[in-house]
Amino acid sequence: MEELIQLIKIISPNKVKAVELVHSGGKKGSKIHQLYRYLAADETFSEEELVSKLYKGKNKKAYFNRLKRELKKRLINTLFLIDATGQDFSDVASAYYNCYKNVAAVKVLLARGARQVAMQLAESTFKQAELFEFTEILLSLSKDLRFHYGTILGNRQMFTFYNNKVDHYSQVYLAELKAEEYYTALAQTFTVSGAAKAEFSGQAELYAREMEGVIGKYHSYRLNLYAFTVIALRYEMANDHENTIAACRRAVAYFKKRQHLASRQALFNFVYRMIPSYILLGRLEEGKEAARQCLKWVDKGLFNWFRVMESLFIIHLHTGEYQEAYGIYKEVVGQKSFSKQYSGVQEVWHINEAYLYYFLSVGIIKARENDPIRKFRASKFLNEVPTYAKDKRGNNISILILQVLFLLQKQDYNTIIDRVESLRTYTHRYLRRDETFRSNCFIKMLTQLPAANFHKVAVVRKAGKYLEKLQSVGIIHNQSAELEIIPYEKLWQFVLESLEEK
Repeated sequence: MEELIQLIKIISPNKVKAVELVHSGGKKGSKIHQLYRYLAADETFSEEELVSKLYKGKNKKAYFNRLKRELKKRLINTLFLIDATGQDFSDVASAYYNCYKNVAAVKVLLARGARQVAMQLAESTFKQAELFEFTEILLSLSKDLRFHYGTILGNRQMFTFYNNKVDHYSQVYLAELKAEEYYTALAQTFTVSGAAKAEFSGQAELYAREMEGVIGKYHSYRLNLYAFTVIALRYEMANDHENTIAACRRAVAYFKKRQHLASRQALFNFVYRMIPSYILLGRLEEGKEAARQCLKWVDKGLFNWFRVMESLFIIHLHTGEYQEAYGIYKEVVGQKSFSKQYSGVQEVWHINEAYLYYFLSVGIIKARENDPIRKFRASKFLNEVPTYAKDKRGNNISILILQVLFLLQKQDYNTIIDRVESLRTYTHRYLRRDETFRSNCFIKMLTQLPAANFHKVAVVRKAGKYLEKLQSVGIIHNQSAELEIIPYEKLWQFVLESLEEK
């Protein structure tokens, strides 16, 4: 089902006629047409519901599975009928789709013996692919054209021309493979664990040095995209935010100079990558501007849009613009596609919602009576148990801290006392590395609350040494901006404001 839904997202409902063109059996009203319409609708149906809607009898599941396979086959065929010349496609994207479609046609024509048509198409496609630097296509077509001019026509001049192209693009293709390998190797460390960044920073530096030499040697869209990303990752892993921004700016300048290559995906990749560095450096207005730029390059309601909105939300929290952050939250959860996002995306906004509900509870923000935030169940949130081992971006830390803030606001001191031991265990097991030093300090500050009998003056005194340690290591040393969506110094003020003088 997921595969079908992904295909249908590409082939929108207004492409139904194209589906029908693939096979005469897809007439309006047929079961395959009905299934297409159900899956294309905004309403979400379970597989069991769809089976019941389309078939009756004991073999309905088998018939439905056969229908799914047939629809999938037709949708894949229909991909080749998509018109990539519309406004939704950049020049690069349009050329990409057309070139790959033509390459497939060249191979089919050659297999069917239509060599003359195939070679004419190959030469025209080669020119377009060369303009847009599609190395894989250029290598494939230059091999076909070399063979054609060398063995079929015996044209030495054209054979030499395309032979040189094969040699050149073979080298470029190998360089692209290497750049992609390095990028993938470094990207793994972010997927597996944020803590692995520091461990791989030395290797990242070696990769980046090699990529610096490659950038000046070959002009290839794909190569430069991966190479510049590797260079930026090298600095990200070393927490060198100034150089991260500098590397990304170099990449943006490169792609902007080459207008036909300035696809919004490449520009988005590098401008978006600067935002966490701007946040950690405290250059929040520059971060806002970068986020606004990114929003111009993404479609509202898609995955990258949610990523940018999360960054903008964090920036507003860092600037103390809590009501503006609330506006971001309302726009995000109001999107129809929000409920269909990955669980990781929804989990982040669940935590953001908890922060906002806390702000609402203490009068920092205002909300209407019928706003979604009013439905937040604080009691349920207080009983949530973070899955420590799976935490990759600090969500568990946020949950633990927020639970203490809620309990303080309720003056439920007994429950906080019960939670202190679990907080100590958490810091001992999971916050022992340098990249979580500030989180370790802050949670130790919270553990002083029962020791000081929740007396504000005593809490300030007992937590003082941990506050000094926290302030000695600025937020700039965090591995990610998401680890502290609100600086701990500000959260500590909220804690103290919840305490009484007696």
